[in-house]
Amino acid sequence: MDPGDPTGDPATGERRCTGQDPLLLLQALQTLWSTRERQQLQEEAWRGFAALDDPLAGLLDMLESCRGRRGEGPSLEAWISRQLQCWLQAQPCPSPAQHSLRLKQLQARAIRVLTESPPSLVAPLTSIFQLQDADRSCLLVHVHRLHQEGRFREAVMLGTTLKLQPELDVEKMSVPLLLQDKVALVERYVAGFPDLQRRLLALMDSWCQPGFDIKDVASYHVTAAGAAASGEERLGLAAQPSSPK
Repeated sequence: MDPGDPTGDPATGERRCTGQDPLLLLQALQTLWSTRERQQLQEEAWRGFAALDDPLAGLLDMLESCRGRRGEGPSLEAWISRQLQCWLQAQPCPSPAQHSLRLKQLQARAIRVLTESPPSLVAPLTSIFQLQDADRSCLLVHVHRLHQEGRFREAVMLGTTLKLQPELDVEKMSVPLLLQDKVALVERYVAGFPDLQRRLLALMDSWCQPGFDIKDVASYHVTAAGAAASGEERLGLAAQPSSPK
């Protein structure tokens, strides 16, 4: 980085702000969030976005400072992200993030934030940073990790939002949700992918064959997820008592 550059490199997180400090903006919004004055909160947020040297990098600064805070109820971080999404859409000029190199740098930061954030951040971050066009290998690793942790719904929703379905195993992703009777979620997952739809229908047809035991499928996918005990709870399975000898 040029030592004479007063603004630093916002894409890598190094800031030398000449405008609004993102973390000071976050503090102001946190104070207003606790008062539930939503109109004033939105006005303050939009003024703050306009005053930031780099709104996209500023959002990442704010989210990175909040990582690990997964409380109950509505999230201020998700609200700020959605508000920035709306603010960007209202701007007459396209975002400078369209420049490919800088966009890739911002995407790398956004993916790191996404892997430690609640699901409510997926949609706005995907839109703001065009994550559907980001390095898919990092995104796939995160989806697989969610699945291995037994967070099946989050894994499928993330895969759907980022359009990763062709690179994921449709049976592996769908079966845990089918066992929870979340058919609508699976249907959305395969929508627009005729090959995946055919494979899913073939799988479900196989479940109608004589001798099929749903417990065998559940046991296999719980083991494959690497979390047998927690997986059984998520799949709604009760342990069967052993036969007396």
